[in-house]
Amino acid sequence: MARERVQDAGVFAALSTELVRILAEQIPVHRPVHPGEPGLLLDCGAGTGHYLHQLLDAAPQARGIALDLSISGLKRAARHPRTLALAWDLWQPLPLTSDSVDLLLDVFAPRNVSEYARVLRPGGLAVVVTPGDVHLTELREAGMLGIHDQKLRQLKDQMTPTFGAAELNAQVSGRVPVDAGLAADLVFMGPAGHHRDHDALRESLQARDVAAVTVDLDVSLWRG
Repeated sequence: MARERVQDAGVFAALSTELVRILAEQIPVHRPVHPGEPGLLLDCGAGTGHYLHQLLDAAPQARGIALDLSISGLKRAARHPRTLALAWDLWQPLPLTSDSVDLLLDVFAPRNVSEYARVLRPGGLAVVVTPGDVHLTELREAGMLGIHDQKLRQLKDQMTPTFGAAELNAQVSGRVPVDAGLAADLVFMGPAGHHRDHDALRESLQARDVAAVTVDLDVSLWRG
């Protein structure tokens, strides 16, 4: 629910815009990528399916598959009529045939690089989003969120041996206004959020007068 509130509030709207732009420029959205069949979009670590749904709305002939371990998130992901939502451990072999995916999306999720390479069609796209070094710095400086630096360098070290150099590196950045409740949601939706009390977080952020957060994201694209 915290993730849904953050996404509905548009905190990461600029990322959605960038992903749809990449889809429109890199894959034809008004006709099938392969004659006779619609494109297949795979979201690894899909959560509620927020970004996948927006990509599907921009590509009316495409179908989507959402993979995640969160059943509650997948119930939301399955609401889109062209989405198949599957509970799946991304470290296991992915439940798709080889050379079947036109666009693979990974937003802040673990990366099974060898499986990504296997399921992507030749010429297909892997789009990976990682937090930049100053992403949500206001919450990190308050000791409420831990994000390791050099995420982009780690990503390149992981992907390059299999995919070669990234075809595109783009940055999505800006300052987004938030209230204490929304800032608490940003902490709560993180990997350690379930260890915290939401009301206590909101009160602490209110006391610190956190009124805006920095969004700093790296969007990298590899060609299969």
